[in-house]
Amino acid sequence: MHKKTSITNILWQFWNQWLKYRSVDPVVSFARLLITLGVGLIAPGGVWWVIVSLKIQQKAIPVSLTFSFGPDTVTYTGLFLLIAGIVLGSLGLYKIKKTRSSCLVYMRGMPGMHDQPPVVNLPPKYRFGEVTHLSLDSHNQDQQDVLKHIEILTKMLDDKIFSMNVEAPIIVFAGLAPVPLLYAVGVSFLNRSNLKVMDYNRFEQKWHMLDELDDGENLKISYPDSVIDEDVAIAMPFTLSIAEAQIPQSLRDKIIWIRLSNSSEPKTDALSSEEKLKRILRDFHDCIRNLRSREGYENIKRIHLFVATQASTVFKLGTEYQANVYPDIRIYHFQGDEGKYSWGVSVKSSKFELVDVPGL
Repeated sequence: MHKKTSITNILWQFWNQWLKYRSVDPVVSFARLLITLGVGLIAPGGVWWVIVSLKIQQKAIPVSLTFSFGPDTVTYTGLFLLIAGIVLGSLGLYKIKKTRSSCLVYMRGMPGMHDQPPVVNLPPKYRFGEVTHLSLDSHNQDQQDVLKHIEILTKMLDDKIFSMNVEAPIIVFAGLAPVPLLYAVGVSFLNRSNLKVMDYNRFEQKWHMLDELDDGENLKISYPDSVIDEDVAIAMPFTLSIAEAQIPQSLRDKIIWIRLSNSSEPKTDALSSEEKLKRILRDFHDCIRNLRSREGYENIKRIHLFVATQASTVFKLGTEYQANVYPDIRIYHFQGDEGKYSWGVSVKSSKFELVDVPGL
């Protein structure tokens, strides 16, 4: 009895999978059609239980050919279609698992966040194959310990992908955490292919992909007039305003302001288009990469980042890091209840270190 139940469950799971993928892969869709026809032919009392006789008599050929289709023939045909559908469907499901599986990396770093990754918020196209997940909890954790976990995150991800036994899974990152930690995670994801990112809508309390249309907005970069030595600051007020008074006194005359060109004021959903984010990231990367080639910027050793933007943007900024091009990058956390920047993370040669805000 247990054996029958197990076989029934397996067949039922197969059928559910084929229903799920019926419009995804043509092989699976055709396999489902074969199974439907096969079951219909086998079913007793079905409309397919008819006897059709076809007799062909050619005058020039003294031979009579008779083709007879009866219940037995129909049953065997149905059984053949059923088996063919199961085999073909299994191959289709295997193909989908190999090419359409995804790994959701979930960073839990803010109070009130759910313990479980938001798998249900993934678009259907990322849930066609196997969906696995990897979680990193930084809420109420020591910052130094979190940095150590981030440094080994790449190995954890590689092990997770290896256990999936798929060709090139889609990697989706969803996380809310202090800005320096999000940036550090982004750095650890360097050179990852098929990398997507989700953002959190606080009003709808729902995770979503960056699926809005590109509005064509660009970056507007303003450079300081003062002499730059070894330190320069970059302020990016995309979603919230950054007051010059909030930046350490020693850096206030060395601020490169990077704003969105069409926005008179910061807005919460400034970068909710994947295509727009790609352009912004490219311009941001070019700004840092070419900074030392500007007159008066030749001796820069440290760039201090003060970023107010969406979590997805901070993470993607980290993925642009290049150890052989970037100087020491220091990115800081804004302590809202104190109204000032309180601590930061230094990224140098892809290594992380906790740092204080200059002047504290």
